[in-house]
Amino acid sequence: MPVYVETSPLHRLVTIVARGKLTADEVRGTAEKLAEARVRRFAKVVEVAGAYLDLAPQDLVQLAQILRGDPDKRGPIAFVVAPGRGEFARQFAALTEKEGPVAVFNKLHDARVWIASIQHADPLAASAQPAAPAAPSEKGSWSDPDRQGTMIRGRQQREFTTRALVS
Repeated sequence: MPVYVETSPLHRLVTIVARGKLTADEVRGTAEKLAEARVRRFAKVVEVAGAYLDLAPQDLVQLAQILRGDPDKRGPIAFVVAPGRGEFARQFAALTEKEGPVAVFNKLHDARVWIASIQHADPLAASAQPAAPAAPSEKGSWSDPDRQGTMIRGRQQREFTTRALVS
């Protein structure tokens, strides 16, 4: 399972989980999928702690360029990396930091808290540090019946609709 992408229109959130060794085609395919979906303004959690990316600097520039194709303002991006790793995430953050908030974390929880603080804060108050965690207001409110997922392996993609969470 190299790349899994899930889009939640209700929460304006894209979750990307990558495992194993990723090729430039898989990274490019993921970027193209995001550009086609026009989710640039959505927050993104990119969990790459279990992934190995061997990308050349020109691949990184091309990735940023593909994602810039959407004219919307970019939403926050939180990378989750393994301790002592994450060079790709740090390079991408440095390359695109002027386009919108971006940060690198070692824990998924910290990344989600940071994203929530930006999504629920005054638009002018978006910063690199979390303010307070957001929690669902009622049982089951995290579920989004319109969320959709995509599996990407090489140049192949498989779309599917996810089921609602059962509590």
